[in-house]
Amino acid sequence: MWLRILAPLSNVFFSLIFTHLFIRLFQYSLVMPPGLIISDIKDVFAESLQILETAQEEVILLIPSSMLPVFMSYGCAQKTKTFIQNGGVLRGITNISHANLEVARARLSIGEDLRHTDRHHEFFLIVGDRHYSISSLDTGIEEFTLDTSVNSFWSENPTYAEYLRASFENAWSHAIPAEERIQELEQERH
Repeated sequence: MWLRILAPLSNVFFSLIFTHLFIRLFQYSLVMPPGLIISDIKDVFAESLQILETAQEEVILLIPSSMLPVFMSYGCAQKTKTFIQNGGVLRGITNISHANLEVARARLSIGEDLRHTDRHHEFFLIVGDRHYSISSLDTGIEEFTLDTSVNSFWSENPTYAEYLRASFENAWSHAIPAEERIQELEQERH
């Protein structure tokens, strides 16, 4: 008798659990925020500089070390310096090695708060003022050049920017200050 009463209720219960736990999760995770897919690395740099130019308070970036020289050649150093002189804060994370030591020093000298990590070699993100963002996860890319094809996503969605920011803050908490890494590299040379 109880089985006849509970059987239909268990189906309703299962249906409710499925609907509220699984479908709701997929509903929110499968919906992409409005934005643009960008595959040309030159366009990625142009949009990144646009983020830097339009931001007023803070820009965060996590970029592979092979992007540093290319990014700097696109006028990033002067735009970063202007942004910081106007009161903006720029925090960056990258891999600092002997190969890019001078670029890292140059970034520090213009006022960027820079940290070193050994992770995230195929991933980059740039977020300006918790609103504008461009990000990419490109597996298999060993070095970014002006000819590199990427799969990046540009958005003005603050929710997506906040998601990227949370990822950045996690990486920031595990990265070491650039000055410490530079000192390590200098000690290795001697």
